[in-house]
Amino acid sequence: MDLGGSFLEVNDTYLDVGQSNTNKAFQVQLMIWGVMFASGSMLFILPLLGAAIQALGPYKKDFWSMFCEGFYVYLVDVSWWTLLPIAVLCIYPVLSTTFKKARIRPLRFNRQRREICYFPEGSDEPIIQPWEELVAWVSISTGFTGDGVMSTYTFGMAIDNPKTDKTHFLTHGVFTPAHGISKWEAIRTYMEKGPAHCPGKAPYEGRHTFDLERDGLHEAYREGYASAIGVAWWYLCRAVTWWRFPYWVAEWDHGYAMKAMPASIAQWSQPLPVEQWAKPSKELKEQTARLEKAYANGQNFTTYFNSQLGAEPATTNV
Repeated sequence: MDLGGSFLEVNDTYLDVGQSNTNKAFQVQLMIWGVMFASGSMLFILPLLGAAIQALGPYKKDFWSMFCEGFYVYLVDVSWWTLLPIAVLCIYPVLSTTFKKARIRPLRFNRQRREICYFPEGSDEPIIQPWEELVAWVSISTGFTGDGVMSTYTFGMAIDNPKTDKTHFLTHGVFTPAHGISKWEAIRTYMEKGPAHCPGKAPYEGRHTFDLERDGLHEAYREGYASAIGVAWWYLCRAVTWWRFPYWVAEWDHGYAMKAMPASIAQWSQPLPVEQWAKPSKELKEQTARLEKAYANGQNFTTYFNSQLGAEPATTNV
């Protein structure tokens, strides 16, 4: 399961897990909607309200002359210095998320070497850790609100840096514990069985996404799943949000944020002859056999490990 498009590259040698540009175009569309709403309020709604107050007031001034006067005042004297900070506030999240993502390289799982490569944020010094030493978990946090109980779920991994004796924690929220376990299982089965047993490379958003969405809308309309009003609304929304511009920004985000690996890791990521592939440990093979036997007897991932608590330590990667 790859919700959010975090599997950036999947091949027979390595798997890259990071952050794709999913929903970047929508983020830009929200930015444009914000700027357009602020502009419309500044240039039309406020002059209309002011003109209405003047027209209905004791002096009974002409509505249209008051509207034109207010429109001119806001257009020339007020809007520029007011809309500029609003535009900056709308643009900032779009650019900041791209720049932040560009500082973080994806986590690379090399199944042929059975190793993991991790770069701390902003660092060009890689941390290489054996696959079977990786620690992963799904945690549940419960809080109380005025209306009831709220639970949040987190999938996490811990990577040790032997040079600095420091542990790096990588966490992100998931919808349910099953989503976290499923994501871990996708990574695990890739490392143990290969790319055919995990989700493929996540698609990225770009100008081609606009064409795919439009073609899908036309097909849905031809087959009766979309109405003419829905089609017209889609075109109106795209016209207001500057047509293909959000998808162009998403494509730029994808190219800018995909930070290249150093030459040493590029070499480390090269395919190896089959006879040089690292082998799983004896302990991992034994526990895998026990787990598969439990599956065959009707147990699942959770019930198996619950039955093992207190009986023996659980190997992380099964």
